[in-house]
Amino acid sequence: MSEVKNYGDATNELEIQDRVKCREIVNEIMNFGINQSQILQIMYLLSLEVDDINIMKSLTSSVKEAQSGKVKSSALIV
Repeated sequence: MSEVKNYGDATNELEIQDRVKCREIVNEIMNFGINQSQILQIMYLLSLEVDDINIMKSLTSSVKEAQSGKVKSSALIV
């Protein structure tokens, strides 16, 4: 029997690489020494870049609520 040869990266490996890249970007942003207000503003600006309009609206709405201080404790992700 011949062995199966894989060329390129498996889907899981590509997903892991994407997540590592995202974490590196977050670390770079955090190295600027930003405060919580700036983090929320960056989250808002990034949420505007999401292609899916429904997801974009949900994210921007949530971030705007957090920025205004109107987030209910039951709405927080634990």
